Amino acid sequence: MPIAELRGRVLRLGAAALALSAIACAPSISPPPIEPTDLPATPSSHASVPATPRPTAIDPSSIELHLLDAAYTPGGETVSAAGQILWAGGRDRWLPEIWRFVPGSPTPERIYDSNVPESIISSVVASASGYAFVEQSEPAFGGGGWRVWYLPGSGADPIQLDWGVAAEAGFPPTIAMDDERVVWAGFDEPQTGFVTRIGMAEIADIEHPRTLLERPVDKSLIWYPALEGDELWYGTIDPASDPAAQGPEYTLEKLDLSNPLAAPAPFPGTGHDFNPAVNDEFLVWKANRRGDAALNWGTLKILDRRSQELRTIPVGDANRPSMGDRFVTFEEITHSTLPVYDPVSLALANLASDRILGRPSMYGGESISGRLLAFFVQPADALAQPRIGWAILPE
Repeated sequence: MPIAELRGRVLRLGAAALALSAIACAPSISPPPIEPTDLPATPSSHASVPATPRPTAIDPSSIELHLLDAAYTPGGETVSAAGQILWAGGRDRWLPEIWRFVPGSPTPERIYDSNVPESIISSVVASASGYAFVEQSEPAFGGGGWRVWYLPGSGADPIQLDWGVAAEAGFPPTIAMDDERVVWAGFDEPQTGFVTRIGMAEIADIEHPRTLLERPVDKSLIWYPALEGDELWYGTIDPASDPAAQGPEYTLEKLDLSNPLAAPAPFPGTGHDFNPAVNDEFLVWKANRRGDAALNWGTLKILDRRSQELRTIPVGDANRPSMGDRFVTFEEITHSTLPVYDPVSLALANLASDRILGRPSMYGGESISGRLLAFFVQPADALAQPRIGWAILPE
């Protein structure tokens, strides 16, 4: 999104959400129906194991929601990664700082403060190997200019992994990271022709990043990389698809990082699929109706990679799925719930509680890794600054 809109997106969730947030949303634990599917197997690293009894559905009243001090305001999305909560912060309209909070620590810690003028850190991720982030700055990088950086640790100097210009695209790269790699998907506009590309840097050879895939933007627009072992999943939009289809087609693809010569493998999915999140047992993604834009709210599908059972998470309009060790979270369009879906017990729970602020609240920025859920919350009846919240979910 244009950099001037990043901060406003967090602080103003919209009039419709304000009105809808007063509606009480009781938790639902009814399992969605199994859908017939002929999807090809997406094998996980686990061998087939005997069926075990499903665990008990999560009890929302048993989950303790925590809030950070109101002085710590997120300028963008909150991110759960590697046992910590991350967010970009800063001064005025700019977001030059990266902050983290580790549950159990007395206070959050600022781990990076960019000296780039008018810096906007639009994405930040982490693993046991450090941090990676995307930065924009018109004075330093030009209109639409962006950089991808690797940060070995708090207080360290960042290492530049990639750079480009996306003035016409209007969107900075999206990014993912695990203990071995940093990957990013973005747009660049050189004089030789506008392109979309996936880049990767291996932590063990961080000084030598490389391009994994590059396509003209009139053939493909690549977004939202997701890593699981040697698998790299991402969404791709086909701008040149049939105009009679009432909008471009988009789907998921997968790269096998263990085989540098392997071509991208299309995932047939359910049609108009985007926003993948994955672990070794499940693949979740957003599926939209024909004619809907890829970035719009949609329906969440989840595939059991061992049994190949395909289910629909019973939420009408959702976005930005995130997957931890066991649970899935996401944003839902009313922002009146704090949703957590358990693909093992097949239960959807709403962890939202008016007790957290003492008044009806709106939620957003949901993110999960491992068992750590991160989110932000603000009063539903006022344009107050958001507060950062977190919870530890069951095993």
